[in-house]
Amino acid sequence: MQKMTRGEHLAHSISFALSKARKVVRGLWKGLTEQERWDLACKTVEHLKEHGDKWKLNEELESPVVEAHSTASSFTEAHDYKKDRS
Repeated sequence: MQKMTRGEHLAHSISFALSKARKVVRGLWKGLTEQERWDLACKTVEHLKEHGDKWKLNEELESPVVEAHSTASSFTEAHDYKKDRS
């Protein structure tokens, strides 16, 4: 697995979050392109770095993020727990 800095991880997270964002073009709502999302995410991280970087965005992550989203096992465990409580 390739090592990432905190800033790179934040940029990827922002870009993912923007996947549902919309822009108005000639009166029509359109989704942002992947390049537009990535550009916006990187500019956001750079802006944060300009303000003291108390988040240490240039440091490598201590450990890779394993469960950023629900995994099949964690979903199943949550479902079974809910079912057992019913």
